[in-house]
This record gives sequence, C-alpha cells and structure tokens, in this order.
Amino acid sequence: MMKMTKRAVMATVAATMALGLMGGTSFAGSHGTHSTHGKLEVSDAWARARTATAKVAGAFMNIHNMGKEDDRLVSATSSISERVEIHTTKMEKGVMRMMQMKEGIDVKAGEMLELKPGGYHVMFLGLKQKLEEGTEFPVKLQFEKAGAVDIMVKVKASGAMGDMKHGHHGDMKHDGMKKMKSN
Repeated sequence: MMKMTKRAVMATVAATMALGLMGGTSFAGSHGTHSTHGKLEVSDAWARARTATAKVAGAFMNIHNMGKEDDRLVSATSSISERVEIHTTKMEKGVMRMMQMKEGIDVKAGEMLELKPGGYHVMFLGLKQKLEEGTEFPVKLQFEKAGAVDIMVKVKASGAMGDMKHGHHGDMKHDGMKKMKSN
C-alpha cells in the first residue's frame, strides 16, 4: 500500500470536501438519529456515500447543548477508519483548506453547534470500508465535560448537502475547474 505524506493527505481531503460542496442533492428536512447524553443532544448525523477506494470521509451533525455550562467536542473514534479528527474548512487565499481542530470545538451553553459541509466536521482518515448509501455506522464523540456519546451516522448520497441550500458557495473559487454536467 502506498504511503502518503501528511501534505498529500490534506490536499486529498481538501479536494474531496471541495468537490463534495458542488453536489446538487439537498436533504433539507431529512432527519437522522438522535442521541442524548446529559445536557447534550446530537441529532441528524450523516455522511456522504464513499466507494471502497475512497480514503477519507466527513460526518456532519447538530450538537445541542441544553445545559447552563459550555462544553467542548474534543475527539471522536470509529471502527470505519484508521484515524478520526475534528476539522474545520477555511478559505485561505482563494483556496479551500482543511484544518484540524486539535483543541476541539466549543459547544456553548444553550446553543446549537452545526457541523456541516464547508464548516466544522468529523473527518475519517484511512477509511477501512465502503460507505454505502442507506447504511449507518457508529461513532463515539468525546466531550470535555459530558464524556463519551455514542451516535449512529446515516450514509446519504455522495452529493448530499444536508440542510445547506445549493447555489451558494461563499467565496469558493471555481477558477480552472471544468464545467460539470448537472443531473
């Protein structure tokens, strides 16, 4: 098996996520599973379908902190990949880049944190299996105060956008990209 440098892996991740942002399927109103642990509720967890040759995938979800105290999503684990990281996507000099959130992500008291394409997400690196549309897989989220929360992530179509509306890509640059045929 070919070893990839960290830079090559991150470039692959960025390209995969950027291309995923251009999918046209919307799942607005589609609801996934809910998991509640203490004052935290995780809902609508989903990921895009991936082929057996794919090496990365992202999961998206809503995390509602119903408590009076801030918490922090610090890590995640899953049997579907060699490594799981918490990431965000940022635009730098016209290029969409993935950045690992080594300190985690704050989940403010009384607020909803949305992990979505183009923003915060759970990143699976070194996928061990195909992610087939209509299936689910387990993920354990680790929070600083609430502890471990087990969730199931629903696999949607490869072009899924969750509740995002297609057509708005912010400052995402499409320069140099071939025109894509819409289905």
